[in-house]
Amino acid sequence: MDQATKAYLRDKDNNNLLVASDWSIIQNKPGNIATTDQLPKLSNWQRDGITYENGAYDWDHVNNGYNCAYRVADMGSFKIIELRLDFGVNQDIVNEVECIKLPDAIKPDGDEEITISTDIRGVMVHLKPDLTVGVYCQQFGQGDKYTANAMISVHHVYFTTL
Repeated sequence: MDQATKAYLRDKDNNNLLVASDWSIIQNKPGNIATTDQLPKLSNWQRDGITYENGAYDWDHVNNGYNCAYRVADMGSFKIIELRLDFGVNQDIVNEVECIKLPDAIKPDGDEEITISTDIRGVMVHLKPDLTVGVYCQQFGQGDKYTANAMISVHHVYFTTL
């Protein structure tokens, strides 16, 4: 490329300037801009504080106990929670069964309704403000149920200010 097609920035003394790579030399910059080393990072998958109730269990066939886990992106004034729940219950589900208790660290601001469906039945998974996860099987006919030891799989992302 010849000299005529290049563009240069020059300072007041007519010296060529290179693109700034050091943020500290920029003058009149806004004070509230994050640099790359200040951006939030997503945590590793965690299962601390997850407990199972009423015959629920982690669907532990692949991930060595991390089928029910969460990770957090802390944005300062709020958090983004990614929740993965792959679990079973050792009983048929007809009425709501509280299956999992989650840790306070990922408490949602309010109810989080998650609906999944299986064949003709709807299965509602209810993440409640008290950190319990309840499962309910919608009944259309007599004897409708969600069969014991069938996998329930939920992947949910939500925000919390707590």
